[in-house]
Formats: sequence, structure tokens, C-alpha cells
Amino acid sequence: MNKLQNVQALRGVAVLAVVFFHLIIIERRYGGSDTILPDWLAFGMFGVDLFFVISGFVMVTVTQGKFQNLRQALLFLYHRVSRIYPLYWVYTTLALLVFLVMPGWVNSSQGGQVDILASYLLLPDELLPLVQVGWTLIHEIYFYLVFFVLMLILPERFLFIGMLVWGVVIAVFGRSFGSSTYNLVFHPLTLEFIVGCLLAVHYHKLKAVKISGNILVFVACLGMLAAILGYVYFQAQTGFPPEGWWRVVYYGIPATLIVFCITHAERNEVVLPNFLIQMGNASYSIYLSHLFTINVVGRLWQIVAMDSVLDNVIALILAFGLVLLVGFMSYRFIEIHLLKLSRRFA
Repeated sequence: MNKLQNVQALRGVAVLAVVFFHLIIIERRYGGSDTILPDWLAFGMFGVDLFFVISGFVMVTVTQGKFQNLRQALLFLYHRVSRIYPLYWVYTTLALLVFLVMPGWVNSSQGGQVDILASYLLLPDELLPLVQVGWTLIHEIYFYLVFFVLMLILPERFLFIGMLVWGVVIAVFGRSFGSSTYNLVFHPLTLEFIVGCLLAVHYHKLKAVKISGNILVFVACLGMLAAILGYVYFQAQTGFPPEGWWRVVYYGIPATLIVFCITHAERNEVVLPNFLIQMGNASYSIYLSHLFTINVVGRLWQIVAMDSVLDNVIALILAFGLVLLVGFMSYRFIEIHLLKLSRRFA
């Protein structure tokens, strides 16, 4: 399958949102009283929800015509697993080395506790993985395993119904129960993956939406604005960002609208800027590496911090620039080679 350029661009948008979310945290920690990043940028965890909807869309797209075929199902699972684990293991090993030397630098909120095996295998656990953003990859692996089973047992023409049934199960049982495995299996965020799958079924089975591509992009921008305003409103009302079912409402719905509009905009010959597409190509490397980069800058910032705006400007520009530099270098010199190596075994 040729890459849908706008889907890659949306990955770029998603990873940038997550990066700005963590830049907010680092500035609030080391930037003194004069901060320059606006509070609403903390909506950036919305990027994860956008990633989940994109993931569902891509899963359906790459498996067209491959259902009820053991070899194709195994190949799908291998490609997904080999896409996630090798590069993740590189950064997990780096985090482990840091943890062994300076335990307080890795997930300090957990008091130095970590499950190394669960971290490497991306198993559901009450503790965060060594690479903090790995919690989202635990959800991804779960999505892939369920989708793999559906590929084996479900005729492709029943995929839409199968996804709806899965969604109903989540809606009925999707509440915190105490067990980390139960909470993963019935987590409300799974609905975002399911919706992404349904969007792809619609995209590939039905005719293109007869709306100007530019109008669709504008509506997608309104979806992003809705996510920002939703965060601001919920934060003002509760003092916390949206989580659980509220997160699906405030972030999942805008993410669904954005993916729908942007994929159909490409059908109508409107492609997002190339720099976002390139960002999307490197998004996984940026996603895994950016916390390391930001925290290094933060530690250095702590040493030279002044109670002025100047050091904030310098530190944030430096952090953002290094995040992109390290992410693209990781993509070019590590991720691509790992992908090529994994494809040889396919």
C-alpha cells in the first residue's frame, strides 16, 4: 500500500502536540515565574488520541483482502510487532542504563519502582514503563493482538459489525476495576482505535465525500480548536485534564473528525505541507526520544536558570530544536535500519 500522505502528516501533528505538552511541563519545572508557553498547550496529550484513531485507520487499510488467511494474519502481526519493539527496546535499554546509575531520573514519581520485564515486553502493569510514553504502546500491542484474532475468524465483510460489537463491549465493561489487565482490555481509549477502523471501512468501501478539500482541512482545524477548548473548559471545571470516558469525549471526538476530514481531503487532491509529512515519517523516533532530550535540556537549564524570560526562550528553542534533531537522526540512522532488518525476516 502506498502511504497516504495526509495520514503521515497527521502523525507529524500528533507528535508535535505531545512534544509541546512535555515542553510545558519542563518549563513549569525549571522556568521560574516568568513562563512563556501558554497553559492551553497542555492539551497536547490529545496527540495520543489522534495516534490511536490513525492506528485504527491504518490497520484496516493495510489488511484489505487479507482476512481469514493465516499467513497474511501472521505477516500483519509480525510487521506490527517488528515496527514497535526494536526501536522501543533501544530506548528502553537507554532508560534502564540511566535508571541503574540515577534512579531518580527515570519516572521519579514512582519512587524508583519499575518492572523491567513488563517494560521490555510492554505488558499491562500498574507502574509506568521505563520509557514513560510506553504506556501508549501497551495499548497499541493490545489493539494489534485483537485485530490479529479478528483477521483469523472474521470474514472481511463483517469487519464493520465486528468493530461495533467490540465497541459495545467496551461501553458496557469499560470502567476501572483494579486489575491492570482488565483496565487495558476494557479501557475507553480502545474506542478511539475502533472508530479509526470504522473510518477506514467507510473510506475504502464508499465513495469520496463531495466536499472541497480545502473546506475539509478547515473543518479539521476546527476539530483541533475543539480539542483545545475542551481541554481548557474541563481543566477550568475540574482542575484536571480529561481522562477516561471524558477523554474520549473531549479528545476522541475531535480526533475522529480530524482523521475523517484530512483523509478525504487527500482524496480531493489537497495534501498537507511536506514538512508535516516528513515529521510524520520520523514521528515514532521523535515520540520515543523526545523525553530523553527534553530532560537533558531541563537538567542543564536547572544549573543556569535565571528568573527572567530570556533563559526560557533560549532553553525552549534549544529543547525543541534538539528534539527534532535527535528524532530525525534516530529515524535516519537507527529506525530505518531496524525496519530493513526486520523486513528481511518477514
